[in-house]
Amino acid sequence: MPLDRVPLDRDLVVRTAIRLADADGLATVSMRLVAARLGTSTMSLYQHVSSKDDLVTAMVDTVLAEHRPPPPHATGWRALLEHEAREEWALYQRHPWSLTALATSRPPLGRALLETVDRFLSALALDHRTALPVYLLVSGYVQGTALMAVAEFEATRDTGVSSHSWWHARLGRLGGVVGSNRYPWLTELAAADPPTTADLDGWFDFGLHRVLDGIASFLEPDEPGEPVSAHNTDEPGSSTPDRRG
Repeated sequence: MPLDRVPLDRDLVVRTAIRLADADGLATVSMRLVAARLGTSTMSLYQHVSSKDDLVTAMVDTVLAEHRPPPPHATGWRALLEHEAREEWALYQRHPWSLTALATSRPPLGRALLETVDRFLSALALDHRTALPVYLLVSGYVQGTALMAVAEFEATRDTGVSSHSWWHARLGRLGGVVGSNRYPWLTELAAADPPTTADLDGWFDFGLHRVLDGIASFLEPDEPGEPVSAHNTDEPGSSTPDRRG
């Protein structure tokens, strides 16, 4: 069968690209390679996606559609923000390449991404100048922590060596250094089991709760009825609100 006669549609092209990115990273995805995987010509793909940028936008939209709605008991800004943060964290576990696409000042502005951001901002019920920095704070924390998870996924994929094995070997080589009493805290740490990817989930939980605690201190000021504004929180003479979980 001639290459151009292979039946194609946009969804098949996009999901093939996602499988490639899941396996080898976003940088490896090209129109040529997607076409090769589909057994067709590169030019035939342009009937379904107009460019590489269009393809990446469609890929992000597709994986963002995996988002689960909050459970019925998740009410109030904190529960909703925590749900959104955990869904974003889970996205980067399932599709590590999506962090590369989204952790940028110029993300692919497809419908699903716009809906995700709007859903988050709506949960805050604040003016946009106040809500947007809160969104960036939470998403920035998730993405920053996900950098370690994605880096570990890629290192394990490329070397075949797990995080546990890597740390075990390094701590063994550094045994004399950390046991010299020059670094007492590191000596105690080295005596414990090497970190694993499961530890990262625990660190993520710890940090997320601290971020939400900080937002609570901002959104729930000491004085009832005090207006919340992103523009006057650091003005001289403003009070420092208590931290409340």
